[in-house]
Amino acid sequence: MHPRRKIFVLITTVLLGLLLISCSSGDIRAPVYDKHAPSVKKGSSNEYRVGKGDTLFSIAWQNGLDYKLLAQWNQISAPFTIYTGQKISLLAKKTSSRSKLKKVKKTKKIHIKQKVTKKTSTLSSNKLKLAWQWPIKVKRLEKGVVKSGVVLVGKPGELIRSSEGGKVVYAGNGLKGYGNLLIVKHSNDYLTAYGYNKKLLVKEGRYVKKGQAIAEIGQDNKKRKILFFEMRRHGKAVSVTKYLPKLGR
Repeated sequence: MHPRRKIFVLITTVLLGLLLISCSSGDIRAPVYDKHAPSVKKGSSNEYRVGKGDTLFSIAWQNGLDYKLLAQWNQISAPFTIYTGQKISLLAKKTSSRSKLKKVKKTKKIHIKQKVTKKTSTLSSNKLKLAWQWPIKVKRLEKGVVKSGVVLVGKPGELIRSSEGGKVVYAGNGLKGYGNLLIVKHSNDYLTAYGYNKKLLVKEGRYVKKGQAIAEIGQDNKKRKILFFEMRRHGKAVSVTKYLPKLGR
């Protein structure tokens, strides 16, 4: 064999050997995936296309909007039925100066009528007093990956209970980062959400009482039994500790 060819073969053999050693000695690990971590929202859109399992409430929840405004912007009336493939606008439509003047005139008339009828209509769903309770016997309270809610640490087999009476407006696992999720509407102002559940015990559209079992507690990657809990007022997250009873030390 020619000397140059021998040198080429030797260099090639050494390089292959080094490559094999580096591959075998490296500590290669699969990336850790937290199934409860919220999905990253890429970009922002002013329009949402309805998918399977979506409700007006879940779309409003995902985008931090009040469901009443979302319904108003899209001319959707109660019971807020939407359809797969339907386009939902996430912004209020701009109105002309003429239409604004018409609205002002209408509101003035409405205000006059309200002054007359105010004494007769003293009770509304918005003014109902809500007495909240914790959905589980909380062993520990933590801030979750989703900043707007809290993670409640419970015990195995514990049942999740509705913090107040209301209507289940979403039940499913279509919202990434929340696992099996329930959203309950308590009034025109307040909604609560219960995520990471192992099993849902109530269906969408059902009315539940305060303290009623609605789900079974799930667990995180550390095998802890946890519940993601969140409360919103007018579509915006509020501190649950300001509304619920103080936790004992």
